[in-house]
This record gives sequence, structure tokens and C-alpha cells, in this order.
Amino acid sequence: MRELARNGWLSDQHGAWTMMAFPPLLGWALSFTFSWLVVLMLLAWAMAFLMFSAVCLWVKTPAKRRSHIVPAIITYGILAAVPGITLLAMRPQLLWWAIAFAPLASSAIYLVWQGRERSLGARAASILAGSIMGPVAFSLATADGSPHAVTAHAWAACAIFASYYVGTVPLVRSMIRGRRDPRWSLGATAYHAACTAATAIAWWFAVVSPWCVLAWVALTARAWAMPALSRARKRPLSPRLIGLTEMAWTCLLFATLLLP
Repeated sequence: MRELARNGWLSDQHGAWTMMAFPPLLGWALSFTFSWLVVLMLLAWAMAFLMFSAVCLWVKTPAKRRSHIVPAIITYGILAAVPGITLLAMRPQLLWWAIAFAPLASSAIYLVWQGRERSLGARAASILAGSIMGPVAFSLATADGSPHAVTAHAWAACAIFASYYVGTVPLVRSMIRGRRDPRWSLGATAYHAACTAATAIAWWFAVVSPWCVLAWVALTARAWAMPALSRARKRPLSPRLIGLTEMAWTCLLFATLLLP
């Protein structure tokens, strides 16, 4: 598995797998409709994600080792292009999404090239690029794939889900690399509190359920409690435990966003 990751065939960022899969699955679930076009989109997106990961690895790898990564880039590029071009031929309106996706994806690659792959900007750009797949899946399942087909509820749900994933970046940093720097914990808690307020406003305008607001209250409490617990321990919370905990929170928020 390590050799596959070193040569670009697998992403070594374990959290990135859920960030790739859950946003389009949420958009599809919000439609309450089965669509073969969404299945085709998920296939293209999975291959594009693996190609993107390989490209980022190629960018930050010394020149003498880059040739080992090229086969993965070419293979995943072809595997993404076949369903992707087929989908575009059937739904050319999907090209409108490139207006938002292309700058975000290119910004993430640029920051990796600059050696800032762990920066908040790079993480946020890649997360937001992947989160666009949520409304894309919804628009494909319900209409012609264009942005104007997305309802207010779907936009709000996908935006809330994206904001959750962005918030995991400073939160995880506050428990591991920034464990001794209280500014990470304060920043993560303040961010979650702001998201809770925004979600409450969305509930006030009847675009999300009150359960979603309650989920964000719990998320804000965990954004304060978990870093405090990690600092109080002789050893910080393990990445495995943090990852499993975040998976549980992800599923909880996912479920509340589907409630009426």
C-alpha cells in the first residue's frame, strides 16, 4: 500500500477519501431520485480525484522520482475522461460548474507547488472544489445538470456540509501539530460558532431542519472539548481516534441534512 501511495496510485490522505465521496452522495441523497447519470458522474469524479492526488504528488516530488508517478496520472486521466466526456456530451450544461471548480482546483495545485500543501488555503481550496460535486449531483439527478436547477435547500445543505469539512482542518491541527498553540483551538471553536449561527439563520428561513442546528451546537462543543482533552493528556489523541470520531460526526451531520 505504501508503494502504491508513493507512486501516485493511492492517496495517502485518509480523510480526503470521505471528502471526495460524501459531498456528491449528499447531493444525490437530497434529490431522493435514482439516476444513472449520477452513477456515471461518481465514477468520473472518483477517477478525477485519484488523478488530482497523483498530480499533487508529482508536483511536490523531486524531479528524479516524478517518472514513477506519471503512469498513475495518465491512467486515471483516461479513466476519468471516458465517463466524463460521455457525461458532458449528454449534459453540456455541466460546463457551467467549471467556472467555480477550475480556480479552486488550480489554486490547490499551485499552493502544493509552492510547498504549502498543509496550509489552510490549500486545504480549503481542495475541500471546496470537492464540495461542488454535491450540487452537481443534485442538479444531475433532478434536471439538466445546470446550477440553476439546484434548490435553496440543496444549496444550503451542501454549503453547510462544505463548511463542516473546512472546519476539520483547524480542528485537527489544534489536536496534533498545533496542540501547544491555543490559537488553533480558539480559531476552530470560533469558526464552528459562526457556522452554528449561519445554520440557525438558514433554519429561520426554513431551508434546513432544526436538527441540523442542534448538530452544529454539538460540533461547536466538540471543537472546544477535544483539543482541551488532547492538551490535558500526556500523549495527544491519536490520528486514528480523531479520524474515527470525525467519521461519526460526518455521518451525524449528513443524516440531519436529509431531515425535513
